[in-house]
Amino acid sequence: MSNFSKINVLLGANNSGKTSVLESIFLLSGMSNPELALNINLMRGIVADRDVLRYIFYNLETKNKPQLSGSFSMNIHRKVEICPIFEKNVVSRAIEAIQDNSFSATSLLTSPDILGLEYSFTLKSMREQVKSFKTWLRFEKDGIKQALNASYKEDIVSKFFFSGSADAGLSDQLKTLFVAKKEHILNDLLNKLDSKITGLYVLPNGIYVDKKSIPERIPLQLMGDGVRRLLNVAATIAANDEQNFICLIDEIENGLHFKSQELMWQTLFNLTRAANIQLFITTHSWEMLQSLATVLKQTGYVDMQDSVKVFSIVNTAKEGFQSYVRSFEGLESSVRNGNEFR
Repeated sequence: MSNFSKINVLLGANNSGKTSVLESIFLLSGMSNPELALNINLMRGIVADRDVLRYIFYNLETKNKPQLSGSFSMNIHRKVEICPIFEKNVVSRAIEAIQDNSFSATSLLTSPDILGLEYSFTLKSMREQVKSFKTWLRFEKDGIKQALNASYKEDIVSKFFFSGSADAGLSDQLKTLFVAKKEHILNDLLNKLDSKITGLYVLPNGIYVDKKSIPERIPLQLMGDGVRRLLNVAATIAANDEQNFICLIDEIENGLHFKSQELMWQTLFNLTRAANIQLFITTHSWEMLQSLATVLKQTGYVDMQDSVKVFSIVNTAKEGFQSYVRSFEGLESSVRNGNEFR
């Protein structure tokens, strides 16, 4: 995939690789952090232990080392390869298996004794030589240990909103906004969602909402997953002060009523318009695409039309997975004519 824009919407059938694209960008943008692969498993509900390390590898075969590469701003090319770290006695165990006739080449490849993961990653710009680095992560008796590379400092920050997450980390983002006197951003957003909401508060035992006609403040959890997720996305972007920030949102429509979908797009456009932020978003929702086309035609958002691209990922019979891109004109035409392109 190439020629990404500021805001990129990914479409495709189930198991077409949309979320995998987000995960790849997540790993590549934080390639010095060996815990990210474990974090991805955690987001999918898989407990982080030694046994799940094999899920990193295609068909569970450790010879299939994941390789990710991409070109970022300033013509800097990144590449990372994830390799298994085996226990020292894996060879001796294989010899024992051969001796007692229980050896299986397939079982050795698919179920090796993996101790951890090693990350080999490189940076290359047009004017500089390739810079190579390594980090690793291991499961040991006293817990997970990792070795970071002191000579490498990451200049990209990425945040992943997995489809199942609602308000993870929201409290910290709200505290940052309150200190910066930016809480009005979220108060205005809540008021647009429900005109009876007058304020948002971070208290020692959780996040609370002030709502007219209710005698006391109520927990944010009572507002529903969609509202909490919208708030979390908005708070994360608004609180960001990094020079290079990538926001990854999986299944953006989750929990959102169709009447709130236009507000989601308007909020994203307002918060990213003047900031150095790039968004990658997946969706299955036809209503979400309709609302995107509608907002981009509104007077206050016409300037964002050139900043949005829609990618359809298709598993073709002859060439495997391919992606096809639409600009605003293609999106608007497809929505207007009712063309199915999800």
